Amino acid sequence: MDNITHSLTGALLAKYIEARPTAPEEKRMYRRTFFWLFALSANIPDIDVLFGVFDGPLSSIKYHRGITHSLLFSPLFALFPAAAFLAFSKVKNIRLLWIVALLGIVVHIFFDLITPFGTQILSPLSETRYALDWMFIIDPFFTLILVLGLAAGKLVPTKARIITSVSVAIVTLYVTAAAFNQSVARIMVREAAGKQGIQWTRISALPQPLSMFSWQGLVQTEQGVWQTFFSVFDDAPIHFKEFPHALDGVIANTVEDPDLRWYLTFARHPSVRGYREGDRHVVEFRDLMFSVNEELLQSLGFAERSLPFVLAYQYDGAGKLLEVRFDGEVVKR
Repeated sequence: MDNITHSLTGALLAKYIEARPTAPEEKRMYRRTFFWLFALSANIPDIDVLFGVFDGPLSSIKYHRGITHSLLFSPLFALFPAAAFLAFSKVKNIRLLWIVALLGIVVHIFFDLITPFGTQILSPLSETRYALDWMFIIDPFFTLILVLGLAAGKLVPTKARIITSVSVAIVTLYVTAAAFNQSVARIMVREAAGKQGIQWTRISALPQPLSMFSWQGLVQTEQGVWQTFFSVFDDAPIHFKEFPHALDGVIANTVEDPDLRWYLTFARHPSVRGYREGDRHVVEFRDLMFSVNEELLQSLGFAERSLPFVLAYQYDGAGKLLEVRFDGEVVKR
């Protein structure tokens, strides 16, 4: 999920905590400290984007949502913001500060987990990227709910407790509805693949932008990937477009490359294609998971969108590797 939404989610839940009834002896400074600590901690896992700044183009996906998004390490990471607030705030209860920081980090991990990108919640014991696929990584309607909830609480402070409670309830209902739609969409993809006799190895139903009812269906096979875009309200039969893997001797030369081996652990629905570019033979690996319905983009007035996270190998006429590119940037020669 994008950092603006993470910040807003952290702020809304922090407001919810702040607005809870407190014992008479508890000072207001406790609630304000917890608010800022929670809001800060809800963004801390994304410090991993700094890890790969000087480590080449692949770092954009290699490090993101790794160790800092691990549920196993979250108690350790929560110590750092808790210690900082212990040193610079008036609250001197490290246990309470740690609990609030931990809650903020876990909330961040959860809202990343419900998107398709993949989150290594068991790192470093496992590099598996888990994803619930409930919501698109940027959901303006979800973000709007957060903005309205925070704004209403600010405008009507006397009703802040009620407003934040209602806002949190609406957020919960929205996420629950998205989860339900995903389960329906996955069933539809699986049934359509079965009716068309597709021998699949993996099936995914992935959310599309601007509507929790619009989905992308992907069916992985040994020979390639089958793709479809549909709505859970559409009664028409689902039709797939096939992306068969290119097969030739040049492609076989790439399988031992360490970057490719890592990329294939990241890509959920990899598609392989080969083509000529001048006197070069290009072997390109794409993850169709990141596709967006072109008809939707055109209806919104956007130009055709190129897939992100493309790993391309360029060979000369004799099959010698010339260079490797990731998203157009040279990884190695």
